[in-house]
Amino acid sequence: MVKVISKGICNFCKSEVDKSKMTQHLRYCKQRKAAMAGEETKAAAHKDAQKTKLFHIVVEGYYNPQYWMHLELPANDTFYDLDQFLRDIWLECCGHLSAFRVGNMSYSSDTEDMMWGMPFADGDEEEDEDEEDYEEEDEEGLIDPELQQELENKSPTEIAGMILEMLTQEFQANPLELPPAEFDAKLRELLARQIQQETGAAVSSEQQAQIDSMVPIIRTSLQLTTNPLFGSILDRMERESDMDVELQKALKVGQKFSYEYDFGSTTHLALRVVSEREGFIEDEDSDNIEILARNEAPEMPCVVCGKPAKKVAPGYSFGIEEHAYCSAKCAKKNDEEFSFSEMLPVVNSPRVGVCGYTG
Repeated sequence: MVKVISKGICNFCKSEVDKSKMTQHLRYCKQRKAAMAGEETKAAAHKDAQKTKLFHIVVEGYYNPQYWMHLELPANDTFYDLDQFLRDIWLECCGHLSAFRVGNMSYSSDTEDMMWGMPFADGDEEEDEDEEDYEEEDEEGLIDPELQQELENKSPTEIAGMILEMLTQEFQANPLELPPAEFDAKLRELLARQIQQETGAAVSSEQQAQIDSMVPIIRTSLQLTTNPLFGSILDRMERESDMDVELQKALKVGQKFSYEYDFGSTTHLALRVVSEREGFIEDEDSDNIEILARNEAPEMPCVVCGKPAKKVAPGYSFGIEEHAYCSAKCAKKNDEEFSFSEMLPVVNSPRVGVCGYTG
């Protein structure tokens, strides 16, 4: 087999560069260096310009890596921002769900609000109002947002370690080395004291009953999560979050991660953080994702005559090249089940020929 070398265009000098050499080219491209050098001068003329950390991320089709892009975007952009960009330029066809996966963490698009685009069923509005009340309580400080964010980004073992460290300071001893009865007594006392400090009142019988039921659960959970065997299993379990998380909270230079669009006819992407730098953006509210380089559209020959294909039969996530045609005549000659008019256009995207994607 002849290895196909994918090429792309640098958006700064407009040079055609092999995919394998594009990262190095972008690092030393004179026109890009000149553009970065001019950022500070340009920023001085715009009051809204702000200095920020920028990520250089390369993204490609997982199963069809001939489709790829080099992107630069603010590190404080969210997964939602990157998701929307990928949808706009490469993927969006029918409003499907999507998710990024970083290690054992999954950042998913919202499912409840966008599911099927249907209106609320009877009774849902009242539940939604309750959720709004709850959100207002959060804003008033009942739930510390920073602590919540910190816990979301930690594994069960790390959370258990935080609790264990806190209890060690309180007990002045390793809690797990104490006899169960002594551990339970100390933890009951600690929880009761916390309730009294927060409410300013004595612990009620109902609260004491809740404490008594919680204590053995906490003790058992700590024993499990700090056990090397069970802890490693828990750490490998996938945790979930929405996409309203800044990229810099979950990614670092060298980090590899993945993306899926549409959990039926799925398009899989592979991503990697190549580097980071300090740069300027004009407006935090605008789209600050820049394409540094992108692949040239791969040639897709007609499966019958070899001429450049114009359309592909839909529904083939793999082996799409076997259903590519230049004309209705060739499609008919190959006894294709779809008419030429029903086929999807050949587009420069890893979602070519899938679902209803037209580019």
